[in-house]
Amino acid sequence: MNNCTQDFLKGATNVYRTRDFIVKQVVGFKCDDAGNSAVISHDTFYRRTRQRDREYETAFCMRTYIDGKRFRSSMCERKYVD
Repeated sequence: MNNCTQDFLKGATNVYRTRDFIVKQVVGFKCDDAGNSAVISHDTFYRRTRQRDREYETAFCMRTYIDGKRFRSSMCERKYVD
């Protein structure tokens, strides 16, 4: 496997695919002293390429719905990778 695969799979809570991107989602939970809580998603959007699509399809070939689905969160942070 090359670095591309390791990037979008390594440490991911969820990985899904949109029309233009493969998205790695790392989901966490945060609670403050006042009792407020939030589900936080750190998303990395990888632009789809033929190579990345092949790697994605190999990793998730057993999924009923190959493109997957986003986990809902109350906050998110986005990062884009070409």
